[in-house]
Amino acid sequence: MKYVLSLIVLVVGLMSGEALLATDGLPAQAATAQAIAVFQTPTPIPAEPPVLAPMPLTIDTRPEGLRPPPYRIPLQLRPEDHFWFARPIASGEVNWPNPEYRYGGNYFDDMHTHSGIDISAPSGHPVLAAADGVVMWAGYGLFGHYPNHDDPYGLAVSIQHDFGFEGKPVYTAYAHMRAINVKVGQYVHAGEQIGEVGATGKVTGAHLHFEVRVGEDSFFATRNPELWLVPPQGWGVVAGRIESVDDWPIPKKSFTITSLDSDRTWRSWTYIDEVVHPDDDYDENFVVSDLPAGYYRITVWVWWKKYDEVFQVLPGQTTFLLIHSGHPMQVNPTPPPATPIAP
Repeated sequence: MKYVLSLIVLVVGLMSGEALLATDGLPAQAATAQAIAVFQTPTPIPAEPPVLAPMPLTIDTRPEGLRPPPYRIPLQLRPEDHFWFARPIASGEVNWPNPEYRYGGNYFDDMHTHSGIDISAPSGHPVLAAADGVVMWAGYGLFGHYPNHDDPYGLAVSIQHDFGFEGKPVYTAYAHMRAINVKVGQYVHAGEQIGEVGATGKVTGAHLHFEVRVGEDSFFATRNPELWLVPPQGWGVVAGRIESVDDWPIPKKSFTITSLDSDRTWRSWTYIDEVVHPDDDYDENFVVSDLPAGYYRITVWVWWKKYDEVFQVLPGQTTFLLIHSGHPMQVNPTPPPATPIAP
């Protein structure tokens, strides 16, 4: 019965839209068949990917824009790390997250909660599959999984990958494209072009919106992509949880991270308390990726206490910081005792 009702809704929607999928040339009947097929196709839960031998974990401190090549995927030096995705934009253009509008942010209250990351590549630049998998959606309508020219994602693609995470299927989504080069049911390989960067949907300019989804192909099942995209060689990621005395995560908390090697500072914020989901392993409420390995200082006020603490980013893995009001900051992994801590 639910499929009959869904079909009625889709047919009514198609009859009321004169040029629903005009930009990608799909006839309305084919678009309807695509949408229904997505819901009727069973979703097996595959095993997690085999982890390849890591590349040498050398330290590289080149500035933004002069980046080392990325590690080979999948990279997982510790059980809690899962760098299983390549960049959806190749090296040669900007392929890192917009720092002002990270996962879980709302751009200073001007935007909705961000369920992914934005990569500021130019219009027409190739969009690449982040890993092997099957195309589950291609066209307008990703948000509601029915053809809709007014969908906020614009022209979008979603892919179910060959691996799962903790017994759940894993998907990636690519949005706001100006053109799509794949169709539903097509098998794609990591690095294969699936479309072009554009400005369709609800946007302020050309860029790629990229999501990681766990469990189901849904806006409401996202995780922070910065914990899944493989870092450049010799670089790492910092994730953390800033919480109050009652162990609750503090939303929209501003903090800074400063490199003790270059004096460069990154400013960021903890997740706002809507829609987003912390990682199953980290339970974090902030992530800052693509940091050259080395020593850093995090500065944040938690109620009456100022934290101004030094920690180390290790190459090819995630450093986790726990900042709990009234307690010393905890760092995992902890640097080896023989390693001197910078002043």
